[in-house]
Amino acid sequence: MKSIKLNGLFTTGIFLIAIFIVVSCDNQPDTKLTALVAERDSLKTERKELDDKIHELDEQIQELDSTITNKLVTTITADTALFKHYFDVYGNVQSDKTASLFAENPGNVTQILVEEGQQVKKGQLLVRVDDDVYSSNLQELQTSLDLATTLFNKQKRLWDQNIGSEVQYLEAKNRKESLENSIATLREQKSKSSVVAPFDGVVDKIFPKVGEMASMQMPVARIVNLDDMYITADVSERYINTLKVGDEVSLRINEDTITSKITRVGAFINATNRSFEIRVAVDDKVDGIRPNSLVAMKINDMSKKGAIVLPSSIIMQDGKGKDYVYVIGKDDKAKQVALKKSIQTGASYEGKTVVLEGINPGDKVIEKGARSVRDSDRVDTATI
Repeated sequence: MKSIKLNGLFTTGIFLIAIFIVVSCDNQPDTKLTALVAERDSLKTERKELDDKIHELDEQIQELDSTITNKLVTTITADTALFKHYFDVYGNVQSDKTASLFAENPGNVTQILVEEGQQVKKGQLLVRVDDDVYSSNLQELQTSLDLATTLFNKQKRLWDQNIGSEVQYLEAKNRKESLENSIATLREQKSKSSVVAPFDGVVDKIFPKVGEMASMQMPVARIVNLDDMYITADVSERYINTLKVGDEVSLRINEDTITSKITRVGAFINATNRSFEIRVAVDDKVDGIRPNSLVAMKINDMSKKGAIVLPSSIIMQDGKGKDYVYVIGKDDKAKQVALKKSIQTGASYEGKTVVLEGINPGDKVIEKGARSVRDSDRVDTATI
């Protein structure tokens, strides 16, 4: 019995030792990680203490060593201003008074009465097309009308004297009116053989030559009115809730910059390119643009009053991607130093960036020399 109990105790002891070894092995990685973290934190603490001590020694050396000079920087004063952001698009010049003119009745061109580039008035005859057939028909109808008119007048005089029948009178009257209507119709058709200006404008192009056939499929002339031009542009749908009538637009025409405004914002999104159309007014006196000219435009999509704006070049980022600048401050000895200030930025345009937080009006922000200083470095400001 005693031997059996000893064997049982021995077996139990071996089992407990095995469990202890397994648990120790499982805890070993955690123990090692804890040790590494502790060692790292200790080194960080030592480094900070060393950095603080070095900084303190630098200050003392700078106080005692007259050969050491402060870093020279320039500053700008933060102030509020109106910030405008623009985006670029290209527009196409249009005119509602640009027309290609056709001869409604085919025939040979007999006369061209204007020249390309000539100013014309509404209703002015531009091109005459052969209308001999209409002229002959008109002459025949006119002869018949003259006879019908004579017979009607005679019949009317008789009818007024109660002589003759009413049927004879009505037949004469109907004959005369029918011929008058036929002549009016034929004259209208004859007028369509000639091409006239539908509005005041400039003759841009004459297509046929004298003797060539004018048809309803080929234009005879093109006339343009440059007084009512405008610009259309397709804009990404992302701006559909941003742009409105009256927004400012800057037009680049012949190396000149002209300010205009949006006069219409489309309400339809083109499914092909996900854009909508805007219309921009253009001054009639602007030279150098014609229908279908391509115009570069800058459209104002954001305006912010009272914004603090800084040059984008002086805004830097730290290792965590946070923006910061250096401003002029004082150390504990009232010496002028560069102080690092974290900021929150907004929109940027043409080298200028809006600062939303971190800078106040009146702050002296370091411009030149900003990338050569560090936080708490003593600096001198230069006057430019």
